[in-house]
Amino acid sequence: MKKILVLFLLILCLSVAFYFYVDTNDPEISWGVGDNESINAPLKIKIADDLGLKEVCYTLSGGSCVDKKQCFVDIPDRSFDLVIEPEKCAQNAEPFKIEVAVDVVDSSLIANKVHDKIELTFDDQAPNLATLDGTRSLKRGGAGVVLYEVGEHPAETGIVLDDLIFRAFAFDQNKYLSFYVHPFYVDSDDFKPRVFARDKAGNTRKIRPGSRTASYTYPSVVIELTDDFLNVVQEKMMEDSSKTPLEAFVQINDIVRKENYRVIEAQCQNTVTQKLWEGAFLRNLGTTKANFAEYRTYMYRSAVVSRQVHTGIDIAGINNTEILAANHGKVVFTGEIGIYGNVVILDHGYGIHSLYGHLNQIDVQEGDMVKKGAPIAVSGETGLAFGDHLHFEIRINGIPVNPIEWFDDVWVKTNIDRFLPKD
Repeated sequence: MKKILVLFLLILCLSVAFYFYVDTNDPEISWGVGDNESINAPLKIKIADDLGLKEVCYTLSGGSCVDKKQCFVDIPDRSFDLVIEPEKCAQNAEPFKIEVAVDVVDSSLIANKVHDKIELTFDDQAPNLATLDGTRSLKRGGAGVVLYEVGEHPAETGIVLDDLIFRAFAFDQNKYLSFYVHPFYVDSDDFKPRVFARDKAGNTRKIRPGSRTASYTYPSVVIELTDDFLNVVQEKMMEDSSKTPLEAFVQINDIVRKENYRVIEAQCQNTVTQKLWEGAFLRNLGTTKANFAEYRTYMYRSAVVSRQVHTGIDIAGINNTEILAANHGKVVFTGEIGIYGNVVILDHGYGIHSLYGHLNQIDVQEGDMVKKGAPIAVSGETGLAFGDHLHFEIRINGIPVNPIEWFDDVWVKTNIDRFLPKD
């Protein structure tokens, strides 16, 4: 009986020892980057094991380093952050290939061993960047273009302004052009666009586009809301709502409007990488009823209930006026967009779009190519419109700009067309 008990205890002890000190799982190596990627900082490798780590060794080769080896033993934790500093292998400012090989042994009684390696490029030099030509001056609410050259093929490039990025279009080897905007809501002192190029390692260089800007004052209006008007708005736009007419108007004018802007901005990312337009943009006939960047304060019973800015111009002619394409382009959207009602959006290339809203009838389909002056729709009062008119916008990279500039043939030639590469 004693022998059986001793044997049982021995088996129990061995089982406990096996459970606590024998690990059948290999240590894990997490590189944090993929093979053949570029880096510009120390490489941080995370190594972990269920029981613990006995030894971690790495070998670094590349640049001035030839099989540089280092080991770490008696690691107290179950994980270990291995930091490799390839910058210490640099021979000059040029990028260089490195290979990192890692060998790991865990603390199991029956040791598990892992060997893995990775090849990378170490590059801590930002791309060379230089402007070639472009718009000399613009004003708040206006637009410009810059042509520039990058010393290498960038992972990302364009113009950055705060949280806005204006995309770039390649027109020759390592040469790009980018249209950008001085948004109407940005003060001149705060308008600091930068041409940027970022390489695969994440190195970024920024330079000024070489233009200057000026302040410009846009009109402000106060709109007194009446109960009759609010009732009409609710019946037209939010008939089934349990909100009061005033609550419905504020939701439409503030929340729905912002949602509509996001839809339009998304549609304006659909563009061809070439110039489709020719010369100045055509202005549809009619009287201007509202201006671009018109700052509107909405009052109800002497209290301010909403503030918004008009992002285009309103043109009113006779009812059901034939609407013409402002320039050559491709139809990228037809349909209903909230406060805009029925809408057509044309792409004119290089991220430039024109928008036609409040339409009663649409006569084109998405994908159609249209010529300047071709009929595309009929005016109406769909959406948040009261009275037949056309709401017209020009947007660059989804940002609304002053259409008056684009109606001016001299302005288009002087500030835009003369800088663009010839076909």
